[in-house]
Amino acid sequence: MIFFLILFTASFSQALELRSLQGTARTEFHSPNGLTELCVVPKRWPGGSYRASDQAREAQLCRLDFYGNVGICPKYSSTNPGVLMVMPDGRYAKHEIDSSDCNVNQMNLKVVAKFKQSLSCSSTSSILAYYQISRILGDAGHVPVAVIRTMDLDIHKGLTKKANHNFFFFSRDQIARTWRQYREVHRHPERYPGIVDRSLSQIYGALSDNVQNEESYVEVSGSGGYASRYQRFMQLEPFLRVASPRSVAELVGSTKFTKVAPIVTQMKDVADMVVLDTLLNQQDRIGNIHFRLFWYVLNPEVPGQIERIPSRARWAGGHALIPPEESRAMQGRTAVLVKEMLLRDNDCGVTKNNMMARVGALERVRHISYLTYSQLLNFEKSLSSPQARDYFLKEMLFSPDQFEEFKLNALKARQVLQSRCRAGQLRFDVDLADYVPGANPTPHSCHP
Repeated sequence: MIFFLILFTASFSQALELRSLQGTARTEFHSPNGLTELCVVPKRWPGGSYRASDQAREAQLCRLDFYGNVGICPKYSSTNPGVLMVMPDGRYAKHEIDSSDCNVNQMNLKVVAKFKQSLSCSSTSSILAYYQISRILGDAGHVPVAVIRTMDLDIHKGLTKKANHNFFFFSRDQIARTWRQYREVHRHPERYPGIVDRSLSQIYGALSDNVQNEESYVEVSGSGGYASRYQRFMQLEPFLRVASPRSVAELVGSTKFTKVAPIVTQMKDVADMVVLDTLLNQQDRIGNIHFRLFWYVLNPEVPGQIERIPSRARWAGGHALIPPEESRAMQGRTAVLVKEMLLRDNDCGVTKNNMMARVGALERVRHISYLTYSQLLNFEKSLSSPQARDYFLKEMLFSPDQFEEFKLNALKARQVLQSRCRAGQLRFDVDLADYVPGANPTPHSCHP
């Protein structure tokens, strides 16, 4: 009995105190049971390259009311459970979504956000940190916006019952087994301080933007067995280009903007992904990589400016199916259709096995964006400050041990890349602006 009480006290002391969540903005909602739920926008890292749309999207996420303007459904697909924010439309009102069996694909409903907790492979801190680190490194990986959210534990219990009813009791699918584990969370919330707050009344996690119109980036991930997925990734052409000692001009066979842009963008994205996943202990990236299509267009009226225009083209059979109106709009312009990587599945990190480090992916990188490189080095230097520790513990919800491991990952990444640079084995040649006609690239230094 004494041993149990010691374990209980230790766990309880680690639980989140909701009053400590402040961030830059804090929105309150009221559950049907009278509990005050929270949506908190974490503070930003000074000097991060945040998009103009990030603040608006953070605010939009924190306007999603589980009991007002959005339907809530348990997530049945993939491996990790969560709660889907489903937008009502002219066919289905909120109450009809909530009372349905939540087959949102069959109902053809739009999922605008996902709410996940630290259970199974999923980590709240990983989802939150990927967004911030992405912007710290210059928008590496184009990671979706994420905020902190809480939910009435009894409401989540109802969603758990619905999810378990959806799966056969004997189902051995990972997501079915994890939904069954949630039943233990509801029976013994005091045993789960990484999921349930100190009052034992609310579940907490990350609410992330569900980006639309993405496609699986099979060209980078490949296809095949799960156990060998990282080895496969490192044998495919996208990574081999990043690991090649040859220049971009040699790899592409041209320096023409429309020829270089798709390959240089992919090389930058692959190198950025390796850096992000190495920093954040990502365990399950390969097979979870997506892309969206954009037109990159040179503006003849503003020399050096690249316009980035979303495309409605779809990828099929190794080719882009471009809507006729887009083809007409691009006629006579210096324009090229580009795959832009989207790292949207970022929950299996921070506390997990660092697969990129295990296979030595970063050690093989020979091409990287100078912006990514310089931002990483400056960021790593700042991690020794008390302010950095405070930021990751309070805003990213890291534990002290998780922050120390993250610091070590950043130090190792800096040492690997900087040593390659000093040895003349690292090329800063995947920043697309350097390939615009008339560009005058600035000199690069191993010590920015």
